[in-house]
Amino acid sequence: MAIMVAVDEGGRPRPLRLASAVALLIALIATAAATWGAYSVVHDQERRLLKERGSELNLVLTSTISTISSGLASQGEVLRASHFSKPSYLAAAGAAAAAPSPTPLTFAWLRPAPSGTGFVVLAATGDGLSTGQVITDARATTMAAALHTPEMLATPLIGPHRILGFVLGPPAAPAGTVLYRQTPLGPLKAPRAASSAPFAELDLVIYGSSRPDPRMVLASTTAKLPLHGDVQNDPLVAGGSHWLVSIKAKRPLVGSAAANLWWIALLAGLAGSVLIASVIETVARRRDDALALYAKEHEVAETLQRSLLPQLPEIAGLEFAARYLAGGVGQEVGGDWFDVFPVGGGRVGVAVGDVIGHDLAAASAMAQVRAALRAFAIDGDQPAPVLNRLDHLVETLNLTQLVTVVYGVLDPPAEDGSRRFTFSNAGHLAPLLRSPDGSVEQLAGGDSVLIGAPIDVEHQQVARILTPGSTLVLFTDGLIEVPGQPLEEKLDQLTA
Repeated sequence: MAIMVAVDEGGRPRPLRLASAVALLIALIATAAATWGAYSVVHDQERRLLKERGSELNLVLTSTISTISSGLASQGEVLRASHFSKPSYLAAAGAAAAAPSPTPLTFAWLRPAPSGTGFVVLAATGDGLSTGQVITDARATTMAAALHTPEMLATPLIGPHRILGFVLGPPAAPAGTVLYRQTPLGPLKAPRAASSAPFAELDLVIYGSSRPDPRMVLASTTAKLPLHGDVQNDPLVAGGSHWLVSIKAKRPLVGSAAANLWWIALLAGLAGSVLIASVIETVARRRDDALALYAKEHEVAETLQRSLLPQLPEIAGLEFAARYLAGGVGQEVGGDWFDVFPVGGGRVGVAVGDVIGHDLAAASAMAQVRAALRAFAIDGDQPAPVLNRLDHLVETLNLTQLVTVVYGVLDPPAEDGSRRFTFSNAGHLAPLLRSPDGSVEQLAGGDSVLIGAPIDVEHQQVARILTPGSTLVLFTDGLIEVPGQPLEEKLDQLTA
């Protein structure tokens, strides 16, 4: 920074003119304000982007851990289906161990040792364990806890090879036993990853504990531990265990230009009052762009949520209620949907459906299928022709693999207040009807194959008269489906 003074012919300094002093003061104040504003915007944007990347990473890790639990549970199903046959278990576990993996996998079926200390291996596949081996280290403590916990548990790191294990006890495993998977993580070192690899822009540390514990580092992309600076710490649920994921950006997520914006504002401001206006304009535009991007993302999120969870209409003489709950962690979006909308002739369309899958692809396909059903139904066509057209669209455009759906139309009330309900069922669970006297029945009939099935059929429809005071319940299988329990039994419970 330079401050200029004038010197008279005699060598004495002359004071600055008032206008120059005021302009310089205003320039310094404006520069300071613009610099601080730019820094705040960039810092907030950087933190928000880091938080978003952390949420995405957490979702990926949660899905991976869920796959491990599902794999162990499937081995338990093999044991029960084969009446606890060790050869059947070894065949299933061997296939899992042979799957491509960056580290060798070991699977085992264990029970408490007769001596009361540790767990004995009943059957094992892989190089880590052998049949008859007794485990008495820290893994045994985790196995003992798993006998009383329905969720999968993670063991501490064991030995110089840093063995990490996952234990799943009853009810997924046979009573009194546990199913176990382990893999050696090897020496802790930062892997070599291409700059285009997922999350390559982050320094990542996964702790096998709920706090940053250097002794419990499961994986790290950097040798500089612990992470310092702007670090995002997110809890990670590994079944019944609680881990921690710490991330830090290797370089500014907003880009180098945006990260250095406050320096640019400072230098431009100090260059002179002539440039101050352009510097402020640049900062303002960047701030507006950041706010506009945030508003756009917020609008997209709200639009997606509205498309997944429609607002129920208000129609005289009818009351509607709906509830949409995720089936589990990591399944907040999926293929299930419901819809209620007026159609031609003063009638009301009612639909419940399920697109196969529990991911964003299923949600995207569901949105297209639901929009298509509305488009086909809006003119008041009967349910069967609507599903025929929907089936043709799904098959022609290959929107998704399979869709189950119940679509029905409520006619306007008759003189006695009753309404005719005409519906068609494409492979979905039949709706339940509760009459005013309290009796409950399934609305059978109108059944046909799923939408998208490789069978060319015409969908059927039937009609029922609903008396005033009746309650019609449409639902998806996630409401009543429980692994290990007959579907008919859960349907009877819902009916009751």
